[in-house]
Amino acid sequence: MKKIGNWKKPLIIVLIVVIALGVLLLKAPLYAQVRSYAVMWAYTKYENSKSLMDKQQVSVQIPGGSSTEAKDWYPFVMVFNDNEGFSQYTGRDLSLSMIYNFGAFSWNYGSSTLYKDDSPYYASFYGGYLIKDNSGQSKYGFSADGKLNISEITAVTEYDYKKLVLDSLGCPVEQQKMDVLSSEVKSRVAYAGYEGWEQIDAIILVNSPAHKYEGSRRAYIQYGNPLKKTSLEDFPLIASRTRIYVRYFEEFDSTVLLYIFTPFAETLEQCDQNILSKTVIAKSE
Repeated sequence: MKKIGNWKKPLIIVLIVVIALGVLLLKAPLYAQVRSYAVMWAYTKYENSKSLMDKQQVSVQIPGGSSTEAKDWYPFVMVFNDNEGFSQYTGRDLSLSMIYNFGAFSWNYGSSTLYKDDSPYYASFYGGYLIKDNSGQSKYGFSADGKLNISEITAVTEYDYKKLVLDSLGCPVEQQKMDVLSSEVKSRVAYAGYEGWEQIDAIILVNSPAHKYEGSRRAYIQYGNPLKKTSLEDFPLIASRTRIYVRYFEEFDSTVLLYIFTPFAETLEQCDQNILSKTVIAKSE
């Protein structure tokens, strides 16, 4: 009995230590990061199987943050489909698949640098959209004569940012804003291995995603929790730089948009050169 007792005592101590470490881990910054990676990896696998890319047999490979040495962006891009929501928003029968990424997690705070106004990845996203007009009567983003339709390009970016980002973070609808302050269009641009892109560079007045933490939201699973204490007002207005490349692919019967969205000119150019321009678009096997 003495031997058994001596064996049980250290085991109990080990169990207490493991439980204590588990409790600490649940509250530690690392927990939010690991949870985000696990959930978003699995969710992206599921969404990709239902995506327009899968249906149209097109591969759109946009590099993630793990493709660079710097701790800049989230390690992999994510996929989300919203055919019904976008169709209701535009009043048309459309298919929409989104590929997106945002600032990497901060080790100190256990949340994305998306929230941190002292980070070069504050309020920053990049990614792409695939859009198909299911009526077969038009090419999304282009008029009947083949000219760029700016209002349709604006519609998809506005829907994504207002309805899918700001709404999910709790920004009141009446506070949401997305106003184009200036824009420039370049035609016949070579990009991502193809000729014939339309390039749009714009400055947009928009809400930042930064806000004080007030309760649990589903969006916090992927972004982490915002700071509980911050000098910023909730969802402050910022001037964001946006670069969008647009091209209709006859072989995929879909319009592809590649974009960068950030307040910082240097971040935009680095992302364009080191990540987005390395996108590979091809017929999937």
